[in-house]
Amino acid sequence: MEHHEAAKTLVSLLEGNGRFVAGEPRYKRDITSARQHALGQTPAAAVFTCIDSRVTAESVFDCDFGQLLVVRTAGHVPDRAAVGSLEFAAAELGVSLVIVLGHERCGAINAALHAVEDDTHDPRSDYLVEQLWQPASQALAESAEGEDAAPKALRLQVRRTVADLGRRENLDGVLVVGAVYDLDTGEVTLIEEN
Repeated sequence: MEHHEAAKTLVSLLEGNGRFVAGEPRYKRDITSARQHALGQTPAAAVFTCIDSRVTAESVFDCDFGQLLVVRTAGHVPDRAAVGSLEFAAAELGVSLVIVLGHERCGAINAALHAVEDDTHDPRSDYLVEQLWQPASQALAESAEGEDAAPKALRLQVRRTVADLGRRENLDGVLVVGAVYDLDTGEVTLIEEN
């Protein structure tokens, strides 16, 4: 599969993350920029990430208006609307790169881990816990006594989401990569495929 353009876009986004980490962003994303991009959009990539208020993809990758599509669900659970949005991005806007961006200290992942560990039940988070049960239970099974299973569960969920999107016929030809955002350093690290 030809992913040349998508790979170039990925390099560009990681360079943007470098500027963000260095405190030297290129884009202000102010009203002037908003007006300049108001008439149309040609986004190069989509980011599928968590709803966490500390994870703002446009800042993290130092992108301007019109450069990035962002789809968000708690724990980046690929529900029908999220997947449909990414399929729309590929079909209608020609997006050729999707980054699945997880982050440390994810509340949705932690809720799933607690539910699996304590066998608890909270109707408000049932759907999410059900969707995240597999990575949470696998991470707990593979973690040593007293070890924090959250980083492992998060990475399993990123890989699982990448695999799910990679199987979608409507995303054929789209490069899907997994990454983790560090809340403390601001750095995005790609996750190697298994």
